[in-house]
This record gives sequence, C-alpha cells and structure tokens, in this order.
Amino acid sequence: MLSNHYPLAFATEYSWAIAGLVFLMGVTIRHYFNTMHVTGAGPNWTWGATVILFIGIIWLSSVPIQDETGDAQLSSSQQRFAQADGFEQVHDIVLGRCSMCHAREPVWDGIRWAPKGVYLETEADVARHARDIYLQSGVSHAMPPANITGLPAEDRRLLVDWYRTARLSD
Repeated sequence: MLSNHYPLAFATEYSWAIAGLVFLMGVTIRHYFNTMHVTGAGPNWTWGATVILFIGIIWLSSVPIQDETGDAQLSSSQQRFAQADGFEQVHDIVLGRCSMCHAREPVWDGIRWAPKGVYLETEADVARHARDIYLQSGVSHAMPPANITGLPAEDRRLLVDWYRTARLSD
C-alpha cells in the first residue's frame, strides 16, 4: 500500500529503513491512542517521537542514490550485449525513450534521481541493464510507465530481438 502511493519510500536503497520507520510511527501513534482511551490523557511525547521518525523518513527518501558502477569494466556477458547485432539501434531507442528519467541528472519534470538508481545514458549502462530493459520494456511493457514516451511496438520488438540474440550467442 505504501509503495503505490509514495514511490520515494521504495525507490531508494534505504527502503528497508523507511518501511521500519513507518512501522514505528504506527506504534507511537497507536500507543498514544491506547493510553488516551485507558487514562483519558495521551502521552504527548509520542507526537514528538512521531515527528522525528517522519523527518527521518523524509531525509532517507531524499538521499541521492550513488552510482556505484560508474565507468567500471563490463563483464563478459555484458560485453556480449554491447557487441550484439542491433545494439546501436537499441542504444538509440533507450536514449530517446528512457534516458530522460534514467539519467544521472534526469530532465523529466518532478524526477530528481533515476528511479531505482538505473542509469541508461551510456552504451555501458545499456549493456549493464540489458536484462532489465528486456523484461521491463520488451516483455512486460511496464516501462515507460503508461507508455508516456510513446515507445512503439516495433521498437519493443527490436529490444526483445537484441536481448534474445545476445543470450543465444553463449
């Protein structure tokens, strides 16, 4: 329920901590009301604790995701994707349809960091995330969300063909 309404709670490497803090906020609020119903007066310290927990959530959800991969060398399987037939077309598709959100400095309005830390700007990025591109854009059509960038079926087919060709070249 939380992830459907508040993507900043799960689109970070600290989602586990955010979920824990949300749980603790529920505990402090429930403690206030339980005590208030029994004694007639609630312990006001719980509101301060809840505010501190909420500030922690805000801070954790706004910490930028670090690019740990940078320009690291590609593995042999990633190199296979970068050298597969159709990679140039796939790279152009990804740059045109995905990189406005999945960039180190996204240009899509309202997005401050690339979702889930997935960067799709360079050839190495595309090769590194070949499986994700295949699954999210080629097979499931989950990306781009609601097909907001208008990714045509022909381009999705190219993504699928490129991935499968590279996988079969083992």
